[in-house]
Amino acid sequence: MNQIKRASKLAVFCYSFGDLASQFVWAFVGSYLTIFYTDIVGLAPAAISVIMLGARIWDAINDPMMGAIAERTHSKWGRFRPYIAFGCPFLAIFGVLTFTNPFSGTSTAGVVWAAITYVIAGMLYTLVNIPYGALAGVMTEDAEQRVKINTSRNIGMNVGMLIVNACSAPLMLALSGKGATVANSRGYTMVAVIYGIISIPLFLILFFTAKEKIQPQRQAEKFSLKDAIGNLVKNKYLMLLCLIMLLVMTAFMGRMAILSYYVIYCLGSFELIAVIMTVPTVLTILGSFFVPIIVKKFGKRNVLMGTTFIQAIGLLVVYFAPFDNVPMVLTGCVIFGLFNIAMPVTLSMMSDSVDYMDLKSGVRTDGTAYATYGLATKVGNALGGSVGVILLASFGYVANQQQTVAAMKGINLVVNLIPAILYILASLCCLFWKMSDKDADEIREKLKVRDEK
Repeated sequence: MNQIKRASKLAVFCYSFGDLASQFVWAFVGSYLTIFYTDIVGLAPAAISVIMLGARIWDAINDPMMGAIAERTHSKWGRFRPYIAFGCPFLAIFGVLTFTNPFSGTSTAGVVWAAITYVIAGMLYTLVNIPYGALAGVMTEDAEQRVKINTSRNIGMNVGMLIVNACSAPLMLALSGKGATVANSRGYTMVAVIYGIISIPLFLILFFTAKEKIQPQRQAEKFSLKDAIGNLVKNKYLMLLCLIMLLVMTAFMGRMAILSYYVIYCLGSFELIAVIMTVPTVLTILGSFFVPIIVKKFGKRNVLMGTTFIQAIGLLVVYFAPFDNVPMVLTGCVIFGLFNIAMPVTLSMMSDSVDYMDLKSGVRTDGTAYATYGLATKVGNALGGSVGVILLASFGYVANQQQTVAAMKGINLVVNLIPAILYILASLCCLFWKMSDKDADEIREKLKVRDEK
């Protein structure tokens, strides 16, 4: 029998650089674009909601297409790596353009500018990150190393978020001019420029160190959107994972998109944004180091089910904390952050779902599977941000004003209680995952025997 193909230790480590780079662009967009639109540009909440949801409707078509195109790519660099190298400069540029708007937010031109820059930035994120995510499934045949690769990614993601969360607010204030107490347009734009410049070499390091070890056993057929969607829908485990990640990412990224409102208007301090966003991220990085150990002991499904439920408890602690009780708020943030390991676990489970479908149908769908998974995360992000800002308006939120008691209660509910409920639902969905880690190992052994014939 042939030796199991594995990634190098350097490749496993440098795989983290892809999500580290992504966070400099996309975490900044996810955390600050909504408040930039409302408080700086002056866009109406309804307009923001339409822009974000419209972009995700397009992603429903664009993302599977990108995954299928990547699967069918043939180059000396492989199927997935070229998109990372050649797409990252354009992603950085449009990450900056989303934080510019030369028109009034109340004008048609202002809305159109915001829509175009946001949609194109999302498409470029797809162009780079779907191939990046698919790489994890083709860098190694070793199940434990796949967990390590996705753990490396999770660490990179959270280090990126840590830097963005800790540095963005102080940097924006510093770049907004002397004596600024809240960030202005220049502050947002200049920070986006800095992050974009940092992201490009990180993506290129990933490109040069990652290698594609697993190749499809047969040539991919001519792209058919109908067939691609059909293969994905038939994969029951992939569909379940997408539902779980839709719930988790609606809670997580949606919360990040509007967390600034809670800190500024409920806790009463722009400077506290860095603390409230940084504390959970530091704990997430710490918790990520234990993922391979606890997954090996308890299994991927059980770890995912337990940690998402505990995250809900952390958010409930924050929700019930009085606004002047910052220690209690931080306690909830610690609980929430320490158990925030859904990403590496679900990514490893996604590789299991691809192997399952490969054995069942003979079709390997690394790219389109990750595209579907990624779409679920992006839809969750958009739903959380767009629906969240509409809910804030319904509770009486008014930009740049002292909020009423009802508005502050509404902000707390949207930022903390609703995400807690979504995490509980995600935890319950895990009960429907019936493939054990032992089953997944047996599937890989059968694939290996099949491919050696």
